[in-house]
Amino acid sequence: MIMTIPGSIISDILNITYILIFIALLDIVTTIHILLNKHEEAASAVLWLMTVFFIPGFGILLYILFGINRVYTKGLKIKVANQVIMNQKKQDYDDTSEKSGTNAIATMRQYLKQQQKFIIEKSNISHFSTFNKILDSFMPQSVILKGNKTELLCDGTQAYPQMLDAISNAESSIHLESYIIMNDQIGKEIFAKLRQKASEGVEVKVLYDRFGSFHAFITMFFSTFVKNEKNFQIKSFSLKPPWAIQMRNHRKLLIIDGKTAFLGGVNISSDNDRRFTIKKRYTHDLHCKVIGPITAELQFSFLRDWYCISNESPDQILKKKYFPTLQEEGEHFIRLITSGPGQEMEASEKMFMAAAAAAQKHLWIISPYFVPGTDFCKSLSVAAAKGVDVRIILPAKSDHILTTFASRSKFKTLIANGVRIFERHGSFLHAKVLLIDKKTARIGSSNCDIRSFKLNFELDIIVENGHFPEDLAKQFEIELKHSSEVKLSHIIQKSIITQLIENLCSLFTPIL
Repeated sequence: MIMTIPGSIISDILNITYILIFIALLDIVTTIHILLNKHEEAASAVLWLMTVFFIPGFGILLYILFGINRVYTKGLKIKVANQVIMNQKKQDYDDTSEKSGTNAIATMRQYLKQQQKFIIEKSNISHFSTFNKILDSFMPQSVILKGNKTELLCDGTQAYPQMLDAISNAESSIHLESYIIMNDQIGKEIFAKLRQKASEGVEVKVLYDRFGSFHAFITMFFSTFVKNEKNFQIKSFSLKPPWAIQMRNHRKLLIIDGKTAFLGGVNISSDNDRRFTIKKRYTHDLHCKVIGPITAELQFSFLRDWYCISNESPDQILKKKYFPTLQEEGEHFIRLITSGPGQEMEASEKMFMAAAAAAQKHLWIISPYFVPGTDFCKSLSVAAAKGVDVRIILPAKSDHILTTFASRSKFKTLIANGVRIFERHGSFLHAKVLLIDKKTARIGSSNCDIRSFKLNFELDIIVENGHFPEDLAKQFEIELKHSSEVKLSHIIQKSIITQLIENLCSLFTPIL
């Protein structure tokens, strides 16, 4: 007797076969994409290849969401837009009169002429530290400007009142750029003040990251304030999903009238202000206020970002009123470091590597996330081996559990090599600080992790001379008092399960 297979079963078998063939083809295409785009990052490539093959179908989805960061393709687009603005600045201002050319070129010529008297010449060895010498080889286009005044601000509790006061006193322009803007009490207070100034005739421009400010975006927070306000523009510096998850504008910057700037780690969120949040949600952070010639460089950085996502011409963006006459305000020497695909690629990583190479006595780091690559960990070990006091303060409790475990997987090797690691207790530590020999200070938005090194758009300043490095060193000592040192004995006593979890999470370092 011959058995016949029902047609429905044959149809189901064929459908399953087609699906498997389709998934296999997707695996092949994804493998080719990984090999073509991640060949320089062997660990990351191997991780993604394993994910794609051992988690069929879902592994491909993970790669699309988190693996394709568009650093090169999107970075190229940003580079082209960035170059247009940079060309306005690089015009030879001596070859023709200031009135010739476009308004943008004339503005830049006038600014660069003023800037010359504030530039620290590289031939002046006494004013050019080893750290800055190394940075100059990495970033020759970045200048060091004297005549600045920098004030350290602890938490949003100190930063927000000064920021609101500066906004209230604005006369011509306000430029705000922030990774996180929340639809909460402090967000509403700041944006209500911005709208008020816009109604008074002040030009207000706001850039936000759609991933970091997702809550405000989906609750229509921004549209509430720009409605019927021609002087108030709000735009997102972001890619379209799913790639927006990877490349993020992590900068925090407020510029008032091209004269006063605020930058550091503080986002626009009530969690940064003790007055508006509960104790367990409070975020401890460091920010700073800057006045002086460097503010114009910060202004130019913001306008570069604005040009990348707007349809405005350079003449519309590089207005003369955005670059008022430069004046000496203090004794601080400052270099601006901007990092990001299409701009100064991997500048944050180069900054940290240069610090490890240049330090002679002290190398102190505060970072909320510590997931650097192997090269930087080796650099820290080498610095400690030559007698440098290397100390790293991290939060005892982080808001990203995978990052915390991955970070702790690196502790054993670093501590064994002489690096001292401390965990700060209490409020979540979100500050991003670097100190070299207590004479050179860096503050800004860059974390000490792969994301800041490779993917994010970051903004930092290097400060030398004057009291600011000393102020930051004193703040570091305060943070130490709230911290406990991680000892090698503590790590050895960890359970096997904990060690396995930490080491497993460390495998995801390339995508954290």
